[in-house]
Amino acid sequence: MTVTAILPFRSIDSAKSRMAPLLSEGERREFSARLLERTLLALGRANSVSNVILVSPDPLGRALARSGGHEALDDGGVDLNAAIALGVRHATAGGASAVLVLPVDLAEISAANIDALLSGWSGSQPGLLASPDGGTSALLVPLPRDFTPQFGANSAAAHRNELSRNGAQVETLNSPLAADLDTPSDLKAAMERERAATTPAPTAGLLALPIDGLGEIEPGDDLPAMIASCVATIAATSAIGGLREDDVIAVTQKIVSKAEGAIVELGSVTPRPEAVEYAATWGRDARQVEVVLQEAVRVVRMDRGVIITETAHGFVLANSGVDASNVGPRSGEVVTLLPRDPDGSARAIREAIRLRTGIAPGVIITDSFGRPWRLGITDVAIGVAGIAALEDLRGKPDADGRTMAATVRAVADQIAATAELALGKTARRPLALIRGAHPQVAEDGSARSSLMPPDWDLFR
Repeated sequence: MTVTAILPFRSIDSAKSRMAPLLSEGERREFSARLLERTLLALGRANSVSNVILVSPDPLGRALARSGGHEALDDGGVDLNAAIALGVRHATAGGASAVLVLPVDLAEISAANIDALLSGWSGSQPGLLASPDGGTSALLVPLPRDFTPQFGANSAAAHRNELSRNGAQVETLNSPLAADLDTPSDLKAAMERERAATTPAPTAGLLALPIDGLGEIEPGDDLPAMIASCVATIAATSAIGGLREDDVIAVTQKIVSKAEGAIVELGSVTPRPEAVEYAATWGRDARQVEVVLQEAVRVVRMDRGVIITETAHGFVLANSGVDASNVGPRSGEVVTLLPRDPDGSARAIREAIRLRTGIAPGVIITDSFGRPWRLGITDVAIGVAGIAALEDLRGKPDADGRTMAATVRAVADQIAATAELALGKTARRPLALIRGAHPQVAEDGSARSSLMPPDWDLFR
């Protein structure tokens, strides 16, 4: 998408009149020039912005824009909205596919915040970022589109009405860019935020943050793109400071299976006699038992209503990973299977996030497993992309200087368990962001590296 930024600017001499109680006339002129300069600089550094058009009657402002390699239009002193409309027409004629309209006095203007704002926008419908006082801090509008800018008092509501004509949906955007610098109190608040941002945190710690906004998944959904959109939104709107390469996105297996069509209609299953007998003995659904057996390459044990199997993936687990819980509106009629290639699913999600945000975090697909020697279940990683599933500490000294001989950390599984604590089993939250685990980056990372070699398996 080719996005052109439209930057309306009245005059260095007349700007920021409401700062008069705090700043002298000369200081206000300097402040106005610095605001324009830093906004032009941020837009020039933003990867998501292809072109910048300053619309202003001020020759000094236009000269400053041109010195940075940007376009500058003389609007002849027309009112603000007419000046913006002039810029939009010029961008449309230049082949832009969307415009970003920004004022020059945003407190948190930066290339990173601009890119995050664009990455959190779908690109198909107009987007609106409202300021705390009901004004408009940013407009994102696909082109070509006939609309009349509505900047002024309470402009957010006016823009929403204008842009929703003909049944269009207006996306509500969230960003630190919402705050402006209009009054002395705005400037004081911005200075306090800057001081807080530069104060180091007492500890690094570990963050497990649920990601909302996905909704019910159906077979055929473009799950990687949907997840990328949710990740971009949380990176742009939360206080985490943007997405990082060492973050990990945890995705529950159930939504991957649904999107990929790994679903079986129980009504279509004819159970074999062995499945009917076992189900009758232990009070199970014979159709589900049949699906479990079909998914198994090896039955490890069938006893007391429990079926332990090995799947084609190499996983040894209960019921071949066949699951009837959290399957959505058709609960009781369908079961889900494990994804056929969980590592491949994780790679596709990671690539979609990279394309949407420019950042490629680690991605794991998680599922709940039981464990030998222990009661209860915990989530483990059945698919991995971008990180090493294991951290081999053999040959390295421990805290006392002793050489470790057998320690291999199951990093991906530990991250999966951390994510499950943040998500829960009943909250319908299938996505989490984990920060602070610091996994080793590995482009060839795979959950298969966590599988026990058959000749080491004491349970065979």
